[in-house]
Amino acid sequence: MSGSASDKSDLRDSSHDSPIATSLSSASGGSNFNSSSLLVAANACMFVFGAVLLLMGSLLPSLQVSYAQAGNLGAFPLAGILVATVLVGPILDLIGAKPVLAVALALISAALALMPALHSYPALAGSAFVYGLGGGLLNTAANALVADLSAAGRAAALNLLGFFFSLGAISAPLALSSLGGNLSATMVLRSLAILCLLIFALVLALRFPPAARAGTSLRKLLAVLRHPTIWLLGALLFFESGNENCMFVWSGKIVADTLHVLPRQANMALVALSAALAAGRLMAVLWLKWIGNRGTIWLSTTVVIAGSLVAMNATHLAGMVVGMLIIGLGLSAIFPTALGMASDRFPAETGTVFGAIMAVALVGGTAGPKIAGWAASHSPGRVLLIPVFAAAAVAALTAAIGRRNGHRLRSTSA
Repeated sequence: MSGSASDKSDLRDSSHDSPIATSLSSASGGSNFNSSSLLVAANACMFVFGAVLLLMGSLLPSLQVSYAQAGNLGAFPLAGILVATVLVGPILDLIGAKPVLAVALALISAALALMPALHSYPALAGSAFVYGLGGGLLNTAANALVADLSAAGRAAALNLLGFFFSLGAISAPLALSSLGGNLSATMVLRSLAILCLLIFALVLALRFPPAARAGTSLRKLLAVLRHPTIWLLGALLFFESGNENCMFVWSGKIVADTLHVLPRQANMALVALSAALAAGRLMAVLWLKWIGNRGTIWLSTTVVIAGSLVAMNATHLAGMVVGMLIIGLGLSAIFPTALGMASDRFPAETGTVFGAIMAVALVGGTAGPKIAGWAASHSPGRVLLIPVFAAAAVAALTAAIGRRNGHRLRSTSA
């Protein structure tokens, strides 16, 4: 409809008709690669990333470490993800996704296979950093590959990719919680390592599209980062990632402290949030066709605010769980859809752009729970104001991006 049409026009890169974009299009059309197989591989990679992202939190109860060491072990994977995300973007545009995905899967497989045999804190910390490094490479490369393969519907394809991330994020903690003892943790870790090797073999066997900017100098490639739209998108993902991480970390605590229920009951809020996040990404594949990228984000932010208001006014567990479920539905489509907007706007520099804005998002993801901790020190219920303000910021930034690109198109046509 009208929203969808405007998204297709106002987020198209000015390089769409440039020699770079033309050569990329012709190269893709003439290359012998199977897009469906590549999408299967990318979704499998994202499942692995979802599993390893929350892995350490599930392993910590079985590790004999101090509280300080436990906190550091939780931080090392995130540090690896951040380092990889900052560095990998231009590499993707210069050499393509295949070698990056292969290295990422090899790193994760090796780290997970070795972890059961590691008993010292430094060794565990090193392994956590390595699988985080692999995870950062995997996340950026899989998103960039899907965006490159799905020019006709990038946001929808990236939402589907996000669904597989959610499946992985749910499955690994569930497997570790249902299996008791060190042997069970060993089985889960080595099963994940074997899965990585299977996907690694698939990646090596498949033919990938050529690198978008092979032969381009790094200086020329990084010049795209001077574009203000990239940093507006980065700011949008800063607020969105901070919002998501805040709710994942604090949803159970908010319910427990405001309603004075048992932790087991309070965790129902986290389950509802996680399930809604996965379901919402599947649903977004449909409604993106009706209201477009910006319309989807505006609808999502409205849903987030509505869910926060429901949770704020809840006096029973059921009401709070419903509020968290609504928040999860609202949050679900924003991050993948914003990535779709970025790749529509900069189709020839997807890796570089994704690396930059995902790095900003990781900073937001770190800041969100810390800000919530400050708010909770005054009153646990105040944490629910964070989704309201973050959603409003995301909606305003989406409008600013639309205005900026609309002005650019008018200036170009004039």
